[in-house]
Amino acid sequence: MPVSEHLDKATKSLLYLSCTKVIEFMTCRIYDFHRIPLLRETYGRTESAWSWFNAVRAKASPELLTAIDQFGLNYCGIWEHLFGLAYDCLPPRDVLSLIAHIEALDPFEVRLHLFGYYQRSFRRTTPLDIILQAAEDDQEAQRQFLKTSFRDDADWQEVLRHFFSMDARTTKTMLLDILRGWYDQVFRDQEQQILPILERDAEAKRALKQTMTVERLVETATNGLEYVPEPAFRKVLLIPSYVIRPWNEPSEYQDIKIFCYPVADESVVEDGNVPPVRLVRLYKALADERRLRILKMLMTRSYSLQELTDEFGIAKSTMHHHLATLRTAGLVRARPDDKVYSLRQGMFSEVSELLNKYLKGKS
Repeated sequence: MPVSEHLDKATKSLLYLSCTKVIEFMTCRIYDFHRIPLLRETYGRTESAWSWFNAVRAKASPELLTAIDQFGLNYCGIWEHLFGLAYDCLPPRDVLSLIAHIEALDPFEVRLHLFGYYQRSFRRTTPLDIILQAAEDDQEAQRQFLKTSFRDDADWQEVLRHFFSMDARTTKTMLLDILRGWYDQVFRDQEQQILPILERDAEAKRALKQTMTVERLVETATNGLEYVPEPAFRKVLLIPSYVIRPWNEPSEYQDIKIFCYPVADESVVEDGNVPPVRLVRLYKALADERRLRILKMLMTRSYSLQELTDEFGIAKSTMHHHLATLRTAGLVRARPDDKVYSLRQGMFSEVSELLNKYLKGKS
């Protein structure tokens, strides 16, 4: 995969809620820092968003981009494994604090994070003792880890073999070199632009918590992901992201369910002459005959990805693209675990309202 396709993703600042439904908020720039380097999806982004990404990417040296590519190979998800390190970082929770936190860690502990040791999805497929022993360079445990851990994910399997081939100290050194280089060359100039946006969005979500249930707040923040509370998770962490827009990135760390979600368009200050990103996204989503037919079907009931694929007689990847477009526009809600989609009926009245507000707004 070309290096250019890796550049992006993003994250952070936090909202987090306990099983008692108490919601807390924090804003933390390090989350958007370590996820800018990657992103595979190319559809769904506006022209201005890609201009921003290209400008950011141009600041990174070829050597740094090569190092990023060589560290994570094709597995962009490896950077999600750093969420726990960012979460555990002490105040002021800035980039230099994160780097200092990783510097102080034993290389073996860094390796455990990269191996997914603290993520329940990895524990469900591979026993903890196998992951631990694999991190200790036990060859039989490494074979078992490869055999049990997401065997259908070729990118993960490849990066896992890659990490097996390096000792823990070398892995930590490579990671720190990338993070320092990324901050010095790229993110240092971006954080003063990004941090106020994250703070505005966190403040807006803080206001919403007074009027919404936890489930409704998660759906609103993520623009359509349906959250069903899980007994295994004691907390839910919502992480506003400027870089990841318009996508969501669910993850986990120990007993914490994490949703990296795109900041709302109103949190980003834009030129009044430029149509709001949300408005453009809505009309692009509706400007397709097949997607209109999908919405009409969803008026009747919820459908799974497979049911819709069968009904339209198209490839599953094509149907997933259409549903992703509708979801990022906020028109449908998605249940990620079983890929079931339903209509967000209240959103349709906002389409004309957004258009009217833009057309009558100040230039």
